Amino acid sequence: MGKTKEIELNSYDMFTAAQTGLLRAIESDKRKESWGAGYNKNLNKKIADSISGAMGEIAVANCLKIVYQFHCNVGSIPDLMYNDLKIQVRCQPPKKFNSLIIRPGYDKENQLFVHVIDEAPIFKISGFTNSSKFLGTAQYLTTFGLDRPACHAIPLNLLSDIDEIKTYDQNKNTNL
Repeated sequence: MGKTKEIELNSYDMFTAAQTGLLRAIESDKRKESWGAGYNKNLNKKIADSISGAMGEIAVANCLKIVYQFHCNVGSIPDLMYNDLKIQVRCQPPKKFNSLIIRPGYDKENQLFVHVIDEAPIFKISGFTNSSKFLGTAQYLTTFGLDRPACHAIPLNLLSDIDEIKTYDQNKNTNL
C-alpha cells in the first residue's frame, strides 16, 4: 500500500454529496429496491451511508482531478469513470480494522475498487485494487459473523497507491 491520501471536502462538496446521498436513499426506498448482499438497515442508516458514500466518491474524484458526475446509482454502474476505467468507491467510518469489501455475486469483475475512510470533512483514500484479483477465489472471504453473504475483506496494506490509477492499464494489471 502506498501513502494514504487525505482529501478535505469543502462545504459545497459536502452539501451536494448530502443531496445526492439523500436522493439515492429516497429513490431506492420509493421503489422498494433491495440494497443487496443482506443489507437490512433502516432508512435513517441508508441515508447516512448514502451520504458518506457520495462524499467518498467526490473525494476520490477530487484526488484524481476528474469532474464528479452527480448521479442516482442504478444497480452496480460505476461510481466514477477515469478515462476508460470503471471505479467503485467503498467508504467506511474509521474502525479498529478497516478493509476493502468486494462482494461475490454482486460486484463485477475487472473494476477498480477504491477504499476511503470517512472522517468528514477529511477523507482518507487508502488505495485500490482490481476486483478480478479476488472474485472467484476464497482469499479473505468472511461474513464478519453477520447474517450476510460472505465477502472479500481485503487488508488495506494490500492496496495499490491511488496515484497508480493515473498510469493503470486495465489489460495488463488485473492482479493489482
